[in-house]
Amino acid sequence: MAKIMRWAIGSTLLFLTTAGCTLGAKMDRFTNKFDWQASESAPFNYASYLIGGSLAYHDGSGGLSVPDHRRVDGGWGRGVSGHVVGPDRKPLPNRLAISFFSYTENQFYQGIFELPYDKILRLFKEGYYSPSKANWKTESDNGRTTYSTVIVGVAPGGAVAVWLRGIDKTTEVFFGHAEKVEKDWEIVTRSTSLTREQYIRMVILDSFVTPDGEMIEGPQKEQKQQEALEALLKNGVPFGLWESYRTQYHWQPLFTGMLVEDGLIEDITYFNGESDYLYTPLAPALAATTRPVPKELSYIWMPPNGARGRSMTLNFNEGEIVAAFKKLGSHNQPLQLEMRMVKNDAGHDFTVWLRNDKVAVELKLTTFKIYNIN
Repeated sequence: MAKIMRWAIGSTLLFLTTAGCTLGAKMDRFTNKFDWQASESAPFNYASYLIGGSLAYHDGSGGLSVPDHRRVDGGWGRGVSGHVVGPDRKPLPNRLAISFFSYTENQFYQGIFELPYDKILRLFKEGYYSPSKANWKTESDNGRTTYSTVIVGVAPGGAVAVWLRGIDKTTEVFFGHAEKVEKDWEIVTRSTSLTREQYIRMVILDSFVTPDGEMIEGPQKEQKQQEALEALLKNGVPFGLWESYRTQYHWQPLFTGMLVEDGLIEDITYFNGESDYLYTPLAPALAATTRPVPKELSYIWMPPNGARGRSMTLNFNEGEIVAAFKKLGSHNQPLQLEMRMVKNDAGHDFTVWLRNDKVAVELKLTTFKIYNIN
């Protein structure tokens, strides 16, 4: 559990950027600098107002601010914007200061967190292979790249997460909880025409989107927004949800009756905000590792008889797939997420299943889109 220290945000927000440094940190000033920027994140339908944030450099030479003074609700793990300031190459962070307001709770939060610098440094140094970059056919890197963004996420209950983002990959490196605090409402808005309650209601209604992050539009927009608000008031804020997303399972993908181009799942997004790619069948070492529950995955299906490839994107229903993983993987059992294609008189029948060695559950609420590749 992250160590959280009480503090006062304002003029002291950047205090941690001027902290002293050890001899090792001084060495890092010359040897461990990378080209990276900071970004902010919050889950769909649970908007927050980011008051202030700072990522302190490990060597004590300063820090990089997290984009602030704005509403954030672009999706958990998805960076919204970035600060392109200062030198391109700079030290990596070892501490985070954050202050925000959670609209759905009508609550302020703040905290200071120690970040796992050694892990962050190792991930930046090691880098990783990127299928997308490999396709650019550059002469020098052969698809090798590293992370370029540090994303700070905030959610109800004071949840705070930090991810490293690069081409084809997002990796969580920290999760903790900020503390509840009281602050002046004018920090969020100086509007005098609406009461605090009226303003919060307006923001919540305006921020509602579909599960896929699409804006609610059309003639029934107000009705759908009102229904969403009533559901939130009835069911309450799902505290602990974002921490539960971090549960790992021993699972791997399986394709039955269908050929996937290069065996590549080119994009897989997890509910915990991470993203990656996978080559199937998985190599033994990768098959032995655990992964969070997937939210979305994309690949290119190669139909039989020489037909051109088709891009397929699957979106899993959160309630259905999370319940299936909990039930079938409750005792750390190996699982397979099967994408099954069966040819019939009407063409092809596509279904998705989660299975262990004894039980198989069809994920009937999974939606998918198919696009022809030009």
